Amino acid sequence: MSAILENLNPSQKKAVLHKDGPLLILAGAGSGKTRVITHRIANLILSHNIHPYRICAVTFTNKAAAEMKDRIKKLLPNTGNLVMVKTFHSLCLYILRKHPKEIGLKSGFSVYDSSLSESLLKEIIKDLGLEIKAFKPSHVNNIIQKAKDAFETPEEFASEGHRDIYYKTISQIYKIYEDRKTERNALDFGDLILKTVLLFKGKPEILTNYNTNWEYIMVDEYQDTNRSQYELTKLLAGPRKNICVVGDDDQSIYSWRGADIRNILDFEKDYPETLEVKLEENYRSTANIIEAASSVIENNNGRKNKKIFTNNETGEAIPLISSPSEYEESEIIIKKIKDFYRIEKKYSPFAIFYRTNAQSRFFEEALRKSNIPYKIFGGFRFYDRAEIKDMIAYLSVIVNPSDTSNLLRIINFPTRGIGETSIEKLRSFSVQNHKSMYEVLEEEVGLKKKTKKSVDEFKSNLDDLRKMYLDNKSPSSIAKSLIVQMGIDEEFKKNGDIESLDRLENIEQFVEAIQEYEESEENPSLEEYLNQISLLTSEEEKSELLDFVTLMTIHNSKGLEFDYVFLSGMEDGTFPHFMNLESEDGLEEERRLCYVAITRARKRLFISFSQVTRKFGEVNYREPSRFLEEIPENLLIPIRGDQIFESIPKKSPKAGNRTANAELDAKKRTSTSKGNFSVGSKVKHKDYGIGKILQISGNGDNVKVKIQFGYTEKNFLLSYTPLELVE
Repeated sequence: MSAILENLNPSQKKAVLHKDGPLLILAGAGSGKTRVITHRIANLILSHNIHPYRICAVTFTNKAAAEMKDRIKKLLPNTGNLVMVKTFHSLCLYILRKHPKEIGLKSGFSVYDSSLSESLLKEIIKDLGLEIKAFKPSHVNNIIQKAKDAFETPEEFASEGHRDIYYKTISQIYKIYEDRKTERNALDFGDLILKTVLLFKGKPEILTNYNTNWEYIMVDEYQDTNRSQYELTKLLAGPRKNICVVGDDDQSIYSWRGADIRNILDFEKDYPETLEVKLEENYRSTANIIEAASSVIENNNGRKNKKIFTNNETGEAIPLISSPSEYEESEIIIKKIKDFYRIEKKYSPFAIFYRTNAQSRFFEEALRKSNIPYKIFGGFRFYDRAEIKDMIAYLSVIVNPSDTSNLLRIINFPTRGIGETSIEKLRSFSVQNHKSMYEVLEEEVGLKKKTKKSVDEFKSNLDDLRKMYLDNKSPSSIAKSLIVQMGIDEEFKKNGDIESLDRLENIEQFVEAIQEYEESEENPSLEEYLNQISLLTSEEEKSELLDFVTLMTIHNSKGLEFDYVFLSGMEDGTFPHFMNLESEDGLEEERRLCYVAITRARKRLFISFSQVTRKFGEVNYREPSRFLEEIPENLLIPIRGDQIFESIPKKSPKAGNRTANAELDAKKRTSTSKGNFSVGSKVKHKDYGIGKILQISGNGDNVKVKIQFGYTEKNFLLSYTPLELVE
């Protein structure tokens, strides 16, 4: 018994010793919550003779479940393996496997993954005579799964009064989808929790059986539960109400995938007799890091009243690095990693965080340039992302129309109604007649009239883009035209979900990379750019790296910790994200995300922002993140980027292998200096054509100009924008 309570602080002991009734453990970042959960389980077994199989612990991830099982076994070598520890989905599958008949299925039912679900949805959409382009299976599946997370059956989904005709059609698809899965003796991933809750509500005698078997229910990461998970835990608690939930409302960052912070904030409303225990002592970070995190999160209104603290050393102040651009920001961060690597002798202590996936490109290129190994945690490297591969495939076909492999990749992206059967007809004709697929696109191969029209439009657009290439148009202008003509931007915008917008941001960054390549080369060409990209991607590490810098979005950082954390892109509009600036709830979630990011750092935290960002060549001036104003000044050391790294080139050299080109840089800065231009001057921009300067401000490399092109006004930073004076 003494070993179970050994080295626990008073709050941890209070939670571990609690036996009966609802228990809410508010576990601040780095406060040892897994230790508390496992020691409480051990205490129930050793001190109160609760049989291990009377305890059920539920987690979110397989990794968390495995770690919990391992710790329990170490505490209870002989009986620890008898405790039920499962994820939400594995627990529900365990229950449903025992009761297939009660949910209208036969034993041995299948569980569809997303690809099988989308395949079935595609079949249904075709049967209903609907356009695949309008009802993309992946998008429809996403809507259906979100409905299930929100505990909405097809009937409830259809009854929503605000549904427009599009959603009413999806409700019809949802109903048929459920019927067909039943016919095929199958469930999908989203069914597992929903069907379990419906089973318990429809068959209370089955619920009573589980309530009898499991006397104690423990739920980890309760702040991340959605409506279906909330309903499930409430049913499992049963009349005994021996439910313990562990979580931190300050780390609720997944509302976009259905998590509802009200579940943890309102726990006492469901269970008025709740004992609330706050774990506020942080064992991970330095005092300065903890004070910074606390100062930010205290600005949220919708939170429990708690304040984390630490007895760790004060630690270093937090450098706040201001950089002229994202390119310099990445170079500065990589230089700091190099400096500390000399001390640490390894790269694994270092992590770079960013708000969106699209931001990774700058860091990947800077790391490659410095030959520093890295891995993207929870995602793909920039040039390995599907949408970037699609863009490269399009550009490859424009340069080389005989490239059938890449043409097959893009012929139905975005979806344009050219199905697999039609594609096979085209491919077979190509092989039999020894012609490229590009040539075959205008042949009569027996396609349906509607499909043939889509193929003709696709070929016509490719011809237009190829003409731009043959006319020596700039690579970036070809890429921009491609995005519009092929409807790639509309494809992602119409879905409107975070994943689609994230992918669109990646494409925008890809175009930005092409423009940077153009600015670094005297004679840029699309063919040469593709050559560089192919070399870059083929040289990617194939072996399993043992030591590397970790790159990740802040969302993916939750639950992790690093000695050195670089929190980048701290500009308003980037972080907090522009989509959440106008919503109080959205802004509070962004602030929670900031809190999560800060509390991942053990020894050192660096925060950085850039003064300008670029999108399709246009300069956007950024204000530092409003969250920075919430951190006490005494905790921050403001540093200008050039104080760290005096020799950072102002231009982005060639993609994949940037090299400083001082002569070209100087030449461009000279040609675009403030002295050559004045308000009213006519100038020529390579993409926007001829325009008139309306305003000039700033000095040196920070000269900004506002230019009117027809009815459009654009802002540029002269040191980044080659302009020609027009007489």
